[in-house]
Amino acid sequence: MFGLKLHWWVFIGIGVGVVLGIVLHQTYYQDLAREARIAVLGEGYAEAPEKFRAQEAAQTPRIQRLEDELFRATIAGGAVDGISRLFLTLLRMIVIPLVFASLICGVTALGDPRRLGRLGGRALGYYLMSSLLAILTGLLIVNTLRPGVGVELAIPIGGDVSLQAPGSVWDVLLRMVPDNIVRAGAEGDLFGIIFFAILFGIFTLMAAQKTRDTIAGFFNAVFEVMMKLTMFIIALAPIGIAALIARLVALSGPGMFWELRWYVIAVGLGLFIHMFISLPAALFLLTRRNPFRLMKAMTTALWTGFSTASSAGTLPLTMQRIEQGAGVSNKVSGFVLPLGATVNMDGTALYECVATIFVAQLYAAVNPQFTLTFAHQIIIVVLALMVSIGAAGIPSAGLVMMIIIFRAVGLPLELVGLLWAVDRVLDMARTSVNIWSDVVGATLIAHFEGEIDDAVFYSDASQQYATASPRTTG
Repeated sequence: MFGLKLHWWVFIGIGVGVVLGIVLHQTYYQDLAREARIAVLGEGYAEAPEKFRAQEAAQTPRIQRLEDELFRATIAGGAVDGISRLFLTLLRMIVIPLVFASLICGVTALGDPRRLGRLGGRALGYYLMSSLLAILTGLLIVNTLRPGVGVELAIPIGGDVSLQAPGSVWDVLLRMVPDNIVRAGAEGDLFGIIFFAILFGIFTLMAAQKTRDTIAGFFNAVFEVMMKLTMFIIALAPIGIAALIARLVALSGPGMFWELRWYVIAVGLGLFIHMFISLPAALFLLTRRNPFRLMKAMTTALWTGFSTASSAGTLPLTMQRIEQGAGVSNKVSGFVLPLGATVNMDGTALYECVATIFVAQLYAAVNPQFTLTFAHQIIIVVLALMVSIGAAGIPSAGLVMMIIIFRAVGLPLELVGLLWAVDRVLDMARTSVNIWSDVVGATLIAHFEGEIDDAVFYSDASQQYATASPRTTG
């Protein structure tokens, strides 16, 4: 429409969402915020709100949920929320069938199970190294800026934070093996789907040639249909993203955000360095390819990931763009990207590290008995790496997983509530980093596997949305 590419319409959608969100914030937020706080904290809040600062910080998750409910009850808020949820639901609807078909296609296209082992080994090696690099970047920044030192913020101790800690690391590993594949699909359990799909693909390669050709042909047809459906949903992205941004801005109160500004700066700076310096440098040094050409091809996927705060929900678009925009074959992208959306969370890993040390700095200022030692920071680095692997590709998953780290270093779990006020914005930013890391990893692996179509990668036409089959050849 009007000769504009889709990513420009996404930018326009973001701008419209910001303006609409500001209007809705000015119209509704003050009354909604007051009503929500009175409902949660009691009538006394209306007469002396300054006496409830500590309780308000502790009850931030409950207050925000009630604000959200009250916002949806308004006519404009209900419309914005409905459109945004419909868009997210459409994206989630196609994830499971697309991932399942793509993985089976990717595995069967390899032909040799030994090649799958090499591909998986390279992918896991990249995931560990990139996440560790992200964590060390965050560790350096948070110890340099020290965002939690000198901040005048009420520390909630003993409040009610309605989060449930996840199970042990073994629980995360065992979740990879689904006891019921149908239920795993219904619940959106990507771990279980990926595990079963890879096994199905491997044993398809071991079947008779006729059976192998039948199964491969069927899932290739399913994948092609799913990509066409994906393109239809992607066309709705500017409208859905405008609604998502409007809802976020309408419900964002500026007070807590200002108090946490140095924390936001620390996380944002770390994410910026990892996304625009570390990962591009690694891609250029190892492949001699222009990383910003790749980033341009992935613009729409990165902005969609930013607005939805869901790497799993953005996966269909990520796969479409890396194949049609960067020339990476489905043999690699169909395996590496679904796996990466589940276990490779560079932005989340960096965030876990910075956020935990920030809260520890705050807590140490009011509790002299607590000292953040070098050993604590080593524990934080290791656990940030582990829990980022177990974090789901959904909004605010990293915030919930952080409870594991809090327990390990002796921080009160209630302090997680401090981070809710600004988590959504940071969640959006770290999701873009997660997706970009997956893209860089898939491109690196495709380069070493000889599975990049250079005619697509270096073509200006690759930046446009093709209408042909999504497949590319190595």
